[in-house]
Amino acid sequence: MPSKIVDRYKRILNGEQKRFSPYEFEDAQYRKQKVQLIVRYAIENVKKWTPEQARRELSLEDIKQLKLHLIREYIEPPIEAKAEDVYYIVEYAYPHLPRLPEKQRVLWVYQEVLSGIRRHFPPAYFQSVKGEERAKVCVDYMCQHLLKLSDMRELPRLFSKTERAYSLLKKFKLKILVDTLYFSPFDMVTEMYPELSDPVYWEAE
Repeated sequence: MPSKIVDRYKRILNGEQKRFSPYEFEDAQYRKQKVQLIVRYAIENVKKWTPEQARRELSLEDIKQLKLHLIREYIEPPIEAKAEDVYYIVEYAYPHLPRLPEKQRVLWVYQEVLSGIRRHFPPAYFQSVKGEERAKVCVDYMCQHLLKLSDMRELPRLFSKTERAYSLLKKFKLKILVDTLYFSPFDMVTEMYPELSDPVYWEAE
C-alpha cells in the first residue's frame, strides 16, 4: 500500500536502510502518490515547513539531507527549471499550490538569460506551438521594455536591414528565434504581427 512508503522512508532517514527497493516505484498507478507522500513527510514532519515556505527555501543541500535524491528521478522537471532548481519537487507534492502563469514563467526565463544567470534558453524551449507562444512573449518584451517602442509600427523599419535586425536580436539574446524557428527577421516579425506585413512598413531608412 502507498501509505507504507512513509515507514520505509523513515527507515532510510534513520540509517536503517540505504535506499528504496528497486521495485518500489514500478507500479505507475501508485508511483505519484508514493512520491508525494515522501516529499510531504519530509517537508511537514522533518523540516516542519509549510508548502509555501518549502517552495521558497528548499535547496539542493536539503534534498541530499532529506534523501529526496532517491526519488528525484520520478519527478519530471518543468522545461524552465535549471539544474540546481528544486522548487518543482514541492509543486509536484502539492499540486494545488498556485503556479506562476505561463507568461510570467517565460519572462522569468528570458530575464535570467538577459542578466546572464542562464547562459541560454532551455533546450527545445521554442519548439512546437507552445514554443511559438514563448517566442512571442519574449519579442513583445523586447519591443516594449528593451527597444521601448511607443508604436509597434516602428519595428519593421528597425528590422528592415538584415544586418541591423540580427545585431538587435543578438544584443537582446533572441537570435535563436531566427536560427531555429523563423527563416528571417522579416519572417519572424510578420508571423508574430501579421498587421505589420504591409510593405509600406518595411521601407528602409
